[in-house]
Amino acid sequence: MHVLLSYELAPDYLARRGGFRDSHLALAWAAAERGDLLLGGAVGDPVESALLLFTSHEAATAFAEADPYVTQGLVRGWRVQPWITVVGRDAATPVHPRPESTH
Repeated sequence: MHVLLSYELAPDYLARRGGFRDSHLALAWAAAERGDLLLGGAVGDPVESALLLFTSHEAATAFAEADPYVTQGLVRGWRVQPWITVVGRDAATPVHPRPESTH
């Protein structure tokens, strides 16, 4: 199963990020090394949000609750949602097209 953690970032996120970035990245890399976090990063240019792909709802929730970006107010809101991945080498529930039937 895949789970998306989405962050709504505060307007001053970029200005304040520097003081918390090392702690945030340490938490993220630890989650990745455990196999809980598959991918993560900021979205947009300029940055407007962030998405992190986890392997479970519990791991995503625990990450957000411990993340200094959240605890220090750089994230205005966050949400954990299941993501039903169906296409790609790492899809959790691969779905392939049905072969065309021949008559």
